[in-house]
Amino acid sequence: MKYTYLNLIPKDHKLRLKREKMFYLIHSIVGLLVVVIAVNAVLLSIARFILINHFNQLKDETSLVNVEHSMLQDNIKQVNNKIEDIAAMQMSHTKWSLLLNDFTKAIPKGIVLDFMNINLESNSFKITGTADTRASLIATKDAIENLDMVVKLESPLSNFLEKEDIEFRFSGVLLKNIYKNPAKE
Repeated sequence: MKYTYLNLIPKDHKLRLKREKMFYLIHSIVGLLVVVIAVNAVLLSIARFILINHFNQLKDETSLVNVEHSMLQDNIKQVNNKIEDIAAMQMSHTKWSLLLNDFTKAIPKGIVLDFMNINLESNSFKITGTADTRASLIATKDAIENLDMVVKLESPLSNFLEKEDIEFRFSGVLLKNIYKNPAKE
């Protein structure tokens, strides 16, 4: 058997009850949405902190690698700069032993050199000394003039005025870069 419900509530009140039910339903739905949004906000905040922590760990690890890498790069640059400096020094190095050896081989016996100045910037030289005889002085002058490295030799006439124990001085011009290291290609 089916029962019929008897509704004696006035229509105004029914309408108000219906609205009240609707309000509670909407209120419940909004409340539930607020709770869901709050839970999501908490979860997202926790995820954000975890991601920030993870990012900082990655940054620290890579910065350690980058610091080591940059230190290695700096060391390599320093070594390369030192090598370039040494190469430049070697390129400008003059083989003094060869130059002095060639000069001393050209000086005959009876000659004592007191002073020798070689200026490679101007490619000039000056020599002073003492000769036993005029003949040894002339032989020295000829020997120095015949050296391959000497372009020009100047000898004042005052060198040849005395016969013995002659104090002399020579000056001259050398070939350019004759005793420098050749450029490596």
